[in-house]
Amino acid sequence: MGSAEPTVKVTLKGAPDGMPETVLVRCAELAHDRLKIPYRAGYEHFVPENHRGVPEDGAVFVWCDRTKLAE
Repeated sequence: MGSAEPTVKVTLKGAPDGMPETVLVRCAELAHDRLKIPYRAGYEHFVPENHRGVPEDGAVFVWCDRTKLAE
């Protein structure tokens, strides 16, 4: 029996309409310089509002870019 990968609840600022304001992300995803969240036919990219090490519950990420899914 494996243990569940730890997650962190983060707040998304500037997200496109219809996207949730808070999401759970795996801690491993926070090791990168941005979050890449699948949404509709692409990915929404977010960067940490404050760069202070590993984000904890309640950390705020700000929308910065969108990329489309590769065909």
